[in-house]
Amino acid sequence: MQNIKSDFNIQNLLLMYVGNLEVYQGIDLLLESLGLVINKTEKADLVIIGGEPVSILKYQTKAKQLGISHKVHFCGSQPSSNLGLYLAQADILISPRIKGRNTPMKIYSYLDSGKPVIATDLITHTQVMNDKVAMISKPNVQDFSQSILRLIEDDALKLKLGEAGKQLIQEKHSYTAFSKIVNNIYDYLKIEVYEKNATIT
Repeated sequence: MQNIKSDFNIQNLLLMYVGNLEVYQGIDLLLESLGLVINKTEKADLVIIGGEPVSILKYQTKAKQLGISHKVHFCGSQPSSNLGLYLAQADILISPRIKGRNTPMKIYSYLDSGKPVIATDLITHTQVMNDKVAMISKPNVQDFSQSILRLIEDDALKLKLGEAGKQLIQEKHSYTAFSKIVNNIYDYLKIEVYEKNATIT
């Protein structure tokens, strides 16, 4: 298991993206936004976990072209069993997805980690999150970079969003919450069956 900050000699906040590097994931948006952020502050490094070697090379080249290669670190594909250990080392988690409707499963892990999340303002994210539990940004470089910058600079907001995200998972998406919903459905069906039988007799 890597100690990310130590391995990459990161002295700043650790921004983290986890997932494949397909175009719909918005890695171009993320890197271009980070380029604007680095022009204003050196307080953050980005770590990208996941991706095939050819995709990693593509985005390493892009980071170099943007002049931010010293701020972007690639870990490649990692065992999913280590996800929680990686998330625990991050200061800010990012989902820059630019297409899609289904919520990526990592969002639940992101929120459950207690770390603040930045995500694009698309149904793929907003059907689970809102601006009370995450930093929701329009999917363009100017807005996304401003969202990253704001969260980097605001420790109180980082703490507030991290706690709110974790609470959301515990209340609505945990096993306990799921069990409660299922039990409520069973209770409702029992009542329906009882009342139907009572009416028949």
